[in-house]
Amino acid sequence: MEFEKFVETVKETIKDYLPDEYKNASVDVYPFKKLNENYLGMTVRTEGQRTSPTLNLNMFYQKMQDVHMDMKDIMEKMADVVQIIPIDIDMDLLTNYEKAKENLFIRVSDADRNQEILSNVPHTRVENLAITYHIFANSGVDGIASTIVTHEMMRLFGVSKDQLHQDALENSPKLFPVKVDSMDKMMENMMRNDMRAAGVKEEDIDQMMEEMYQTMGVPLTIVTNEQMLDGASVLFYPGQMDQIGELLKGDYYILPSSTHEMLVLPDNGEMTSRELKRMVMEVNNSEVRPEEKLADEVYHYDTKDRIFEKASAFEERQKAKGREQKMPDKKEPNMSQPVHKPKQRTNDMSL
Repeated sequence: MEFEKFVETVKETIKDYLPDEYKNASVDVYPFKKLNENYLGMTVRTEGQRTSPTLNLNMFYQKMQDVHMDMKDIMEKMADVVQIIPIDIDMDLLTNYEKAKENLFIRVSDADRNQEILSNVPHTRVENLAITYHIFANSGVDGIASTIVTHEMMRLFGVSKDQLHQDALENSPKLFPVKVDSMDKMMENMMRNDMRAAGVKEEDIDQMMEEMYQTMGVPLTIVTNEQMLDGASVLFYPGQMDQIGELLKGDYYILPSSTHEMLVLPDNGEMTSRELKRMVMEVNNSEVRPEEKLADEVYHYDTKDRIFEKASAFEERQKAKGREQKMPDKKEPNMSQPVHKPKQRTNDMSL
């Protein structure tokens, strides 16, 4: 079945899978745009219902193709989503800045991939990443409910973008505290728990962990938040880059693993930015879902000059510094002695 036919069928038959209270409900299909993700959405709303879940028609269509589900099963799953009680949002959050201010937080995304939505929202660009501002509304088993701050909302709040940026940076760690952990340690904890559940003896687990550390390659540290949700933004919390530099005892590379976390590793000369970038691109193409992809890039933090930049730009800057240091110093003439000037030639030509 082609996607257009799928959409038409869903729109015409969805109410057949819903209770009688949806008999006169309105069914609307429209393009839905959010950071990192654009899809065709559908809402089914009864009279007087202010909000309703948005169905991702592209996702349901893909699921039908991937797992070979029949149309009836897909429709039943979509009907279940329609009947989810939407989270009630306090409207003061959208109109009263003093209340919104306490619920502000930041997210980061690829600026180039999200140009259309970024044109309608205040944001701060850092290299090819965009910091956007969001208002936390509620949380549940399926994640968090939030809304992105638009230019119109910012005007209604009566604040500048600089004020919004500062307040969001200060409030983000309160809502989503930092979590920095060794990837080795995180993997160890997960593996230990799995092996204990399987009945492996503790001394055998210790031996396996020791062997694992002996074969580990590049030491990686995960930077995210405690919820491990949209945690890549943690890197831009106030003072966070410097704190990581203190932890790693020097400069470091930053690998955008996904929108949920960053991976950092010391700049110890063992790997080049080109090698790291190739690794990021391979993981993005094979392991990361498109809507969670952050960037095909590697960044670097210079702890001395406190500069966040693309790793390639850092390496070029270092090369330029090296060239400057190799240039001989120009000696100032001794002004107490007469300065010899060569005779001017009248037949010189300038091009």
